[in-house]
Amino acid sequence: MTAETGAAKTRPAQKPEPWLILPGTTIGGDGGTFKVDFVLYNRGRTQSRALNGTVDTGADYSVAPAATLKQLGIAPDYTETFALADGSAVELGVGKAEIELEGRLRDGYVVFGPDRDTVLLGAMTLEAFGLAADARQGRLSPGRLTLLSSPRRPAAER
Repeated sequence: MTAETGAAKTRPAQKPEPWLILPGTTIGGDGGTFKVDFVLYNRGRTQSRALNGTVDTGADYSVAPAATLKQLGIAPDYTETFALADGSAVELGVGKAEIELEGRLRDGYVVFGPDRDTVLLGAMTLEAFGLAADARQGRLSPGRLTLLSSPRRPAAER
């Protein structure tokens, strides 16, 4: 924002790149999975748990063991039906948590996983942080955040 007008500063439009990395996507196709460290907090940030989870852009939501979420005082806000890799479906609770990743904090939804060993960082969490999964390098990379798919003029200006 400028001090004089309070308006947001805008940058000149950049020349479009021949490719675009969107947050929550995977760079490098089937280059394998990798793990990252992150921290889950309850809503009041009075309790936390450091976790190491698999980055999985094929999963919409992040997943943590139900017992871990309950220990943090996180309760399910609602339930959803999820498709599993074997084609079956399961109904699981989903709760709101604060997630710290790469030194930044965001609100996010976490699934109450039935398995005590399953910890996943899903696409919606990566999107909230503006990150993409670089499967070839085994790391998270900044994605290009977008607001509109194409700029449009208001109808009155057409």
